[in-house]
Amino acid sequence: MSEHPPGYEAEQPVDLSKPVAYRPPPVPEPPTPARRPEGRKEKQKKAPAEAAPAAPEAVYGLVTVANVQPRTFKSTVARKLHAGLEPRHVNVRLWNGVGSVRLDGLVVADMPADPHGTDWRRQSWTADQLVIPVPDDLHAARAAWWMLDRLEAEGRPDLVSTAIVVGIQTGAHRMLGRKIAKTFAARTAEVVRVKLPGGVVPADDEARWEPLVSVVSRALKQLSSRSRPTQLSLRTPNQIVHLDSRLHGKAANQ
Repeated sequence: MSEHPPGYEAEQPVDLSKPVAYRPPPVPEPPTPARRPEGRKEKQKKAPAEAAPAAPEAVYGLVTVANVQPRTFKSTVARKLHAGLEPRHVNVRLWNGVGSVRLDGLVVADMPADPHGTDWRRQSWTADQLVIPVPDDLHAARAAWWMLDRLEAEGRPDLVSTAIVVGIQTGAHRMLGRKIAKTFAARTAEVVRVKLPGGVVPADDEARWEPLVSVVSRALKQLSSRSRPTQLSLRTPNQIVHLDSRLHGKAANQ
């Protein structure tokens, strides 16, 4: 009868002359993730698509920036309009309003200040869109109002009703500035107020002119639907506009 219990195996002798190989313990496998029930799919968030920049639009027309009163920020308004409209429309040019111009695109005319009334009449008569800068100054406001009166009397009431007034707020006369905006808004298409404290035009102030640029750009897209006097033909590409005071306006030389 054996002295060992059942299942006991005698221990085998170990040969110490041979190196013993090291076996690392087995690495446990990561748990298998639970499967989602059939029919339920995980929603993937789509990255927002970047909006493509709008392509410039082709508009053929003459935008006249005018006020017969000197020192009304007229040239500043013309330059800012040109800079703002250039990315939005094809072939935008700034013109000094002297002589003739080819309308192979959009022309922004900086009309020379002319209290006597000859130059502004011949240029405004052929304009497609009138932009009138009016600072918070009584003389500038009266001059702009007189211009609107003359345009209506000389056959361009369409320019008056579609005109865009730029109310320049220098802070010199705040109550007068508010009255100017209210008065001209009742007669013209829109009044856009631009703040220039102290009458100073900062170099990097494009943001404050953006509302005006947007209003003018929107008005230019409606040029084809406007009614024009029978003396003026519809705008066509490469049309040449001659500014001759003998041809435009009944009282051009008065």
